[in-house]
Amino acid sequence: MLEKVLKPNVIEPTLIFVLAIIIWMIGAEYEAFEMLAEFMEDHESWELDELFLAVVVLGLAGFFNAYRYYSGQRKEIERRLQAESDLDWLSRHDSLTGLPNRHYLKQFIERADHSAKEDSGRKYGLVSIDLDGFKKANDLLGHAGGDKLLKEVAERITSNKAVKMAFRLGGDEFLAIVRLKQTTTLDEIARQLHRDISQPILIDGITNHIGASIGLARYPEDGDKLKDAIHYSDLALYSAKRSGKNNIASFETSMLALSIERSKLEQDLLAAMANDEIKPHYQPLIDLKTGKLRGFEALARWNRNGQGFVPPDKFISVAEDIGVITELADKLLLEACRDAKTWPDDLTLSFNLSPVQLSDRLVGLRVISTLAKAAFPPQRLEVEITESSLVQDMDTASAILKGLHNAGIRIALDDFGTGYSNLSQLSQLKFDRIKIDRCFISNFETDEKQMRIVKAILSLGEGLGLHTTAEGIEKMEQLSILKELGCQFGQGYHLGKPVDAEQTVRFIDEHLGRDKARYA
Repeated sequence: MLEKVLKPNVIEPTLIFVLAIIIWMIGAEYEAFEMLAEFMEDHESWELDELFLAVVVLGLAGFFNAYRYYSGQRKEIERRLQAESDLDWLSRHDSLTGLPNRHYLKQFIERADHSAKEDSGRKYGLVSIDLDGFKKANDLLGHAGGDKLLKEVAERITSNKAVKMAFRLGGDEFLAIVRLKQTTTLDEIARQLHRDISQPILIDGITNHIGASIGLARYPEDGDKLKDAIHYSDLALYSAKRSGKNNIASFETSMLALSIERSKLEQDLLAAMANDEIKPHYQPLIDLKTGKLRGFEALARWNRNGQGFVPPDKFISVAEDIGVITELADKLLLEACRDAKTWPDDLTLSFNLSPVQLSDRLVGLRVISTLAKAAFPPQRLEVEITESSLVQDMDTASAILKGLHNAGIRIALDDFGTGYSNLSQLSQLKFDRIKIDRCFISNFETDEKQMRIVKAILSLGEGLGLHTTAEGIEKMEQLSILKELGCQFGQGYHLGKPVDAEQTVRFIDEHLGRDKARYA
């Protein structure tokens, strides 16, 4: 567009100059100057010479003024062209790290596929990188410090000699394209990148330790189109993250089937949420000393399109990944509170918060708002969190738990013994209960090591003044031993399976009937 504007400014003065030359040539041919001189001499009284001089001076002044104007216009156009070039660069590059962005990658892919035939002998590796621990570092350093950390990571990636191009795709996601040679393999390059990224980073006097999950694919070995190869490296990255942080995974064809299955699961999950097909089921909490019913734990259950129940850990993790866990949890909590309102007033409701929810400072306000909407007393609600939630973001979790506790809601530490909580955290945070994970109960009656762990947790709970609940009680023998050890509460299939709201009411009626018969 600016080039079109430039053309008239060049052509117009040129035409004027050419026209002037033509007029001068015609004047020279017919001796116009001599004729003008004779005319002015014959008419001296008219003072035409002074008028001619004024015309010449004004003409020269006009010429110099036009030249100045043209020169200024030219510079302005150059500035506009440079600004347009800068805007184009910014649209295709990350403003923080200077690396090419997704827009540039899209253009690069189109060019690469066109030139692939001419470059058929070369092989490349695609390295998808997702930083582990960046959020925690960003919270610690603030956004300015987090930006410095990302710039440092970008420099570490691009400083690797094997990396031909690197892109920042957004947040803490990067993509590196490396040239593969016979002397080095893609796995070796990936391990070196992993080591470089994982080196401590000093930002504003604070040493930060971050890691990286890495997915690998080869082009054209894994995909004859660069776009496909990049997609495959993303699938490998997802596999690496799913198997645990700080892992490296290479693309395998089986990942395609898993990707298709995962995509279908995501679609079905969204449809199930829209149609309210995911329902809370309730597992009883029993007082082991008296045998009385004390409450229920709400557990999400999804009967997927008549295909049977999907394991909660499977669809809950999908809900977290696609960003709908908050909406799902809010719906389930509201329905659970409304169901629990129909129970006797002395029965409690337990509800689980996922680690993703516990990283959101507003989750406490949403829980309290849901209780108000359902008109359910906060004193009857117990929120359960896992130890891994505390490790991910201790400060945020602490603030949320404090707010919930101040509202009258009780807090339970779920899956105790499987995470990384320590005595300092247990003493600082306001817990009301610790729940012994089922993995310690499964064979503790025959496994001496598990028995010691269960005894230690029970002693710890007693020392800290916390109630203890054993999960996964499936045998009468387990129940008897836990009673002898002084465990206060229990859950498990031996005491009652999770059932829907209607069956829960029947369970309550039957249990209350047994209690009345016992004390009649």
